[in-house]
Amino acid sequence: GRKGRERVSQGIPRRSKSYENLLTRCDPQELTREEAPAETTEVSEVVGGEDALGTLTDPNLVVDGEAGTAPKEASVAELLKFTVPTMGIWLASPILSLVDATVVGSQSVVELAALTPGTVLVDYLVYVFTFLGIATTNILSVTVAERNAKKTESRLNDALTLGLVCGVVLGGLIFVVNGKLFPMVIGAGAQELVKPASVYASIRALGVPFALVGMVLNCAFLASKNTRIPLISTLIGGFVNLGGDIALVNYLGWGIAGAAWATVLSQLLTVVVLCAYASGTFAGMPFRMRMKVPKLSSLLEFVRIAGPVSIILLSKVVVFSVVSLSAANLGATASAAHTLLFNVFLFFCVPGDSLNQCAQTFLPPVAGILKSEKVLKTRIILTGNVIGVANVILALLLIFCFPQILTTDALVTRALQGCGALLSLVLFLHPFGISTEGILMATKEFDYLLGTYIINMLCMLGTVKLIGATGPNLSKVWISLAFMQVLRLAANMRKIIPQQMKRIPKTA
Repeated sequence: GRKGRERVSQGIPRRSKSYENLLTRCDPQELTREEAPAETTEVSEVVGGEDALGTLTDPNLVVDGEAGTAPKEASVAELLKFTVPTMGIWLASPILSLVDATVVGSQSVVELAALTPGTVLVDYLVYVFTFLGIATTNILSVTVAERNAKKTESRLNDALTLGLVCGVVLGGLIFVVNGKLFPMVIGAGAQELVKPASVYASIRALGVPFALVGMVLNCAFLASKNTRIPLISTLIGGFVNLGGDIALVNYLGWGIAGAAWATVLSQLLTVVVLCAYASGTFAGMPFRMRMKVPKLSSLLEFVRIAGPVSIILLSKVVVFSVVSLSAANLGATASAAHTLLFNVFLFFCVPGDSLNQCAQTFLPPVAGILKSEKVLKTRIILTGNVIGVANVILALLLIFCFPQILTTDALVTRALQGCGALLSLVLFLHPFGISTEGILMATKEFDYLLGTYIINMLCMLGTVKLIGATGPNLSKVWISLAFMQVLRLAANMRKIIPQQMKRIPKTA
């Protein structure tokens, strides 16, 4: 074989049957443009490292000697290079939620308590639709690795169309029904929360289309291993949200409505920035953004992933909604404490969520290469262990040493610290659970995840019912959340451990 490497400028997809057949019968010099798949667009300047827009280009798309170089598992350095900026992207939302809670809480404890049902309705329903982002990541991580420009453009435009349509429908639904829904789910003893929660949800509903389109674009860039552009757009949107909170809530006195308008404005600006960067090129390939009706084959590709994932996400939403609404019925002080505790939880969830995204980006390109899969899974799980320990230390410091960052109310502070140990336990378990969930999603174990989440949801609903029957309090609410994390981790490891223990054939 020849020393060094030759680039395959024809854009032949890795691991495709046509590519493997060509490798078995041709010297790399003999690969011609006519033999490459017709729908693949030429990308002749792809090199390892980063392109001008920050995309981590794939150095594995080469031929080494007389045999194709198989894609290798990402190194720890590559995982960190992807995960750390991704943490910055995912940290923006919980940071701004904490800012919302702190700014609104400085004006009114009642409006702070009303943030819980308001955000539960809007953010959790939007969260269900993150199946679009998960499907986008799973599909584009493969098409981008293959340098298939035509399919990448088609699938991304399909995802954007689906995101916009779903966003308009969901936002309209929230706007119409929230006024009738809140009086039914908020207990008779906390009816003062209904009006501010309804005001918040109605305004936030206007930003739902921007939220879903922005989510799809963020996941598309992350699927191409580009963390720079999502991070830039997130920082810009975050500064707008922060400035809007201070101006509208503190100076203009709009209260909870001002926090909602600041969030909507930041979502709009984030989408504008992402669209500007995606215009013309995407992942180093030509790209034209346009509205289009997805073909049936494309819809089925999304549905195969989105179908089970949407039910998985819905089960999460049901559990968190029931738990949060049970906390809302504990009274203004306990509900305000739960709002702050839950925002702290969401903040420290981010490193684990980044590992989940990392698994979905890096595992699909090495699918079927058993040794690479095992090594990468082990690295992700061990990283989750480190993150869990760090979460516990930082959360305990925040709750017990610096509670004034969250609230200056003495009663709320006492309630926070009463659940500090339970919060730390939840935060220790979360990185394990969510990173192993990302591994199972990346390896297409959707049916297994669906079954475990349905069982988990039923167990949690029974637990919440038991809490209500035995006299609810904030500690019991957080015990139920810890129970949920234990169930999820046990179910995920039951599937992953046998896979990791399996012996690799010598030919793998």
